[in-house]
Amino acid sequence: MKGPIFELFDLITGRGDLITVVISFFSVFVIIFVVFPIHECAHALVAKRLGDDTAELQGRLTLNPLRHIDPMGALAMCLCNIGWAKPTPVDIRKCHKTSMRTANVLVSIAGPLSNILLSLLFIIVEKLLMMGVGENITTTVYYVIVALNYTAQINIYLAVFNLIPVPPFDGYHVLASFLPAKAVVFMERNGRIIYWVVFFLIITRVLSVPLGIAADGVYWLLDKLTFFLG
Repeated sequence: MKGPIFELFDLITGRGDLITVVISFFSVFVIIFVVFPIHECAHALVAKRLGDDTAELQGRLTLNPLRHIDPMGALAMCLCNIGWAKPTPVDIRKCHKTSMRTANVLVSIAGPLSNILLSLLFIIVEKLLMMGVGENITTTVYYVIVALNYTAQINIYLAVFNLIPVPPFDGYHVLASFLPAKAVVFMERNGRIIYWVVFFLIITRVLSVPLGIAADGVYWLLDKLTFFLG
């Protein structure tokens, strides 16, 4: 997926259009300044509820985007619509209200789940707008609807991306809760190599098909869950 910087480049070189650039920048702005903080705060909040105040003590139990923005992650988001925020510090050993395995799963899944729930919200607002205007849709409302839909799709893609089961993604922490100790040691020891292999597969678009299919499946499910809105 092209990020807003590449969309802007296409516009400058005569291959794009202004509306696409505006929608792309709007969507990425929402992701960086709203979605990323909610994603990371979700990790921190669940950890806090389970007994770990590490993130809170480091000022990460907040929706203030300045506490969560990672410059490189934000730049990647502007380039290819895939990015990241600063990882939320969590000490699973402090989560005394449940087992470490359960705590690891719950804390890890909280971020991607927040992405999916936000996408559901965007889809609901999009459909309510469509119901409200009916056939008398204006150009402005049409582009707002397109922007909401585009943001929802990126959000779902980010949730799927974060569930890739290799370090340092959230999906790995879920998987690690069920792996034998030797497998976890192997993954941790070779985590950097595995990460760069996955990153290479992403930028070469090898993983685009499976990630896209998974994201489309989640979008289809959310669309069906809101069937009552038309």
